[in-house]
Amino acid sequence: MGPKLGERLANLLALNRTVAVVLASVLLFGLGEQLWSDFMPELLRVRSWGGQRTSGDLPLDILLLVGTYTFLRNLFEAFCYIGGGTVTARLGDRGSLLLFGVLTILGYSLFLLGTATWMAVLAALLILGWEPLSVPVTFTTVGSTVSERGRGMAFALQSIQKRLPKIIGPFVGGLLLGWARQTWGEDAGQVRGMSILVGTALALGMLSLAVQLRFMPHRPAPPPGPPAIAIVRSFHPILRGLWLAEVCTRWCDWLVRDFVVLYLLLVENVPIAEVGALIALQHFTALLTYLPIGQLTRSRGLRPFIGLTFIFFALFPLALAIAPGGYWLIPVFIIYGLREIGEPARKALITSLIPGEVRARGVGLYWGLRFFATCWSALVGAVIWHLWGPQVLLLTAFAMGCIGAAVYYFLCPSDA
Repeated sequence: MGPKLGERLANLLALNRTVAVVLASVLLFGLGEQLWSDFMPELLRVRSWGGQRTSGDLPLDILLLVGTYTFLRNLFEAFCYIGGGTVTARLGDRGSLLLFGVLTILGYSLFLLGTATWMAVLAALLILGWEPLSVPVTFTTVGSTVSERGRGMAFALQSIQKRLPKIIGPFVGGLLLGWARQTWGEDAGQVRGMSILVGTALALGMLSLAVQLRFMPHRPAPPPGPPAIAIVRSFHPILRGLWLAEVCTRWCDWLVRDFVVLYLLLVENVPIAEVGALIALQHFTALLTYLPIGQLTRSRGLRPFIGLTFIFFALFPLALAIAPGGYWLIPVFIIYGLREIGEPARKALITSLIPGEVRARGVGLYWGLRFFATCWSALVGAVIWHLWGPQVLLLTAFAMGCIGAAVYYFLCPSDA
């Protein structure tokens, strides 16, 4: 009875050994990253300005520092997505995951050993490269080992594994940083607390590598296939429309994403532990949608839920701009979480629109080109905040989100 129950559960969740190992790797590396990554802009502010406390009128040099960090992060991730697809196509799932994990471990080591701001930024880029490098592995693993009908559920499970660290990490990180700032002072506590969090992340990364070495099966890599330009030209019209809609919506997202923590800390005067709790609430809300929506995709199709994602992306900056603060921030971050309602469906649609023989490189090119198109958004956001203030920045992001939703509904009709 037990084995049969296990088989039925695995079938329901579209789960097999290879997918399980990939999900475990995503969980462990993701938890390590999420312990500290949301608080990186505050660390940059502290290291640049020392004991000086700023208000909502952030100096231009701090805004540009955070904007430049986000720009470099997105630019680096663009190269990683494209490179990750190529490496996965050449080394296979197991080899590429191990290589990407080693690079991440090197990033954590550099973060702990270096004290200069530029070293922290360089280390963060190496660490944050894990996700874009590993995305093609996830897509090819699901695409090659799970039936098309079960991919929505498989990506729902993958999204849960990815979201759990984003619930636990910011909450724990915010609590630890709050304790560290009370113990050693605001600035020294931020620096020491981040070092503790990064050290914990290093240990989790080592554990993830051990899991991959022990349990990840080796599958031969597919043939290299056609050149990159030929793959891009072969993209399905629906995929091209989705890409364009995502570019507009990711401008909405990245205009404000790395400024949200600074906005809460310096404009809304929210304690850092509560900032971590709000971020955890965002991702917990997203997690609650994944399995029900993953199941509904089997009967209702993928595209209605993808459309809801675009709508909620647009609504978040508007809600944050008009919220009076306090407890009103709770529904704002619930909206922030609901923007992920169509994430598994979007990934399943992309997987189904890219042929299996070029899936790793196609996924890498899709994401990489999207990041190339959006990497400038944080720099633009820094300038908008400096010239006109954070409220105008949030409303500008809302406008870009509306454009993205309109492009999706116009170019990706549900009956196509």
